[in-house]
Amino acid sequence: MPMEKRRIKLEDPMTRPHGFPHEHFVVLPERTRRGAELHPLLVGLRVTDAGLFPVAAGHAVERPAGAPTHLIVACLRGRGWARGGAGGRVTPVNAGDVLWLPAGEAHGYGADEARPWTIAYAHFEGAEARAWMRHAGWRGGAAELIPLGPGRVSLLGLDRVYAVLEAGHDERRLVEAAAALRQSLSVLARLAAEAGTVRSTLERVELVRLRLRQEFARAHRLDELAAAAGLSVPRFAQLFRGLTGCSAIAYQQTLRMQRACRRLATSDAGVAEIAAEVGYADAFYFTRCFTRMMGRSPRRYRALSRQRTADTAAPAR
Repeated sequence: MPMEKRRIKLEDPMTRPHGFPHEHFVVLPERTRRGAELHPLLVGLRVTDAGLFPVAAGHAVERPAGAPTHLIVACLRGRGWARGGAGGRVTPVNAGDVLWLPAGEAHGYGADEARPWTIAYAHFEGAEARAWMRHAGWRGGAAELIPLGPGRVSLLGLDRVYAVLEAGHDERRLVEAAAALRQSLSVLARLAAEAGTVRSTLERVELVRLRLRQEFARAHRLDELAAAAGLSVPRFAQLFRGLTGCSAIAYQQTLRMQRACRRLATSDAGVAEIAAEVGYADAFYFTRCFTRMMGRSPRRYRALSRQRTADTAAPAR
């Protein structure tokens, strides 16, 4: 079937007739966007929309006049297509590709019919926007691809952008979202320069493991981790267990408890505070998990740790 016949024309993403299961979709209110334009920390770069569309079957957008903001789209899994300019050539988008769509340029894009893509994206504007795009490798095309390869594209961390805005639209979160996007664009510049290096399957799984170590306090879904490695969930789970000896969820919980142990032994922070630091919103649930894994409650663990320290420090008689 010709591609033009199966596209859905969407001038504004807010008018999408249906969402996608487990999607993340954040659009800042117009009043909030306008209020941020003169903020000294947002004049350079402002996020206006961000999200994640998993397995986005039927997703397609046509903007004959372009968008008022710049757009970066990271294809985490599956396939899609993109076209720049009115009647321009359609370019395939594969897992690991990053798509640039500059403001004011006609474009279209969407998911492949047989293997619909999973994408993370961010719309942004500001005085620094085009300079950041050029720094990250954009050469000026209306719909330009930067191929990073599966397993590396997730290292951009675009999920941090929408995660911040899902928590609220106050000034601090707007500034944090802009900082998260700057970090993503900085990482993109580095990865684009290294894109010629081919990563093996095990190397991609190792990169995901390293990401878990760096972001152990954040919630991670197994399907998102698998997509980050460019693998199916069963294959990723198999390789991750072979690499670490445990599941990804168990690995993350171990990292959390290791950090909790250090905090209990070396600080006076309360149990609820430490629970929040290591990724548990419910202190009682954290206490149950900690007790099950460590064989004693957090308070008892702290008391015993301090007793051992005192015994070690006491002078011999």
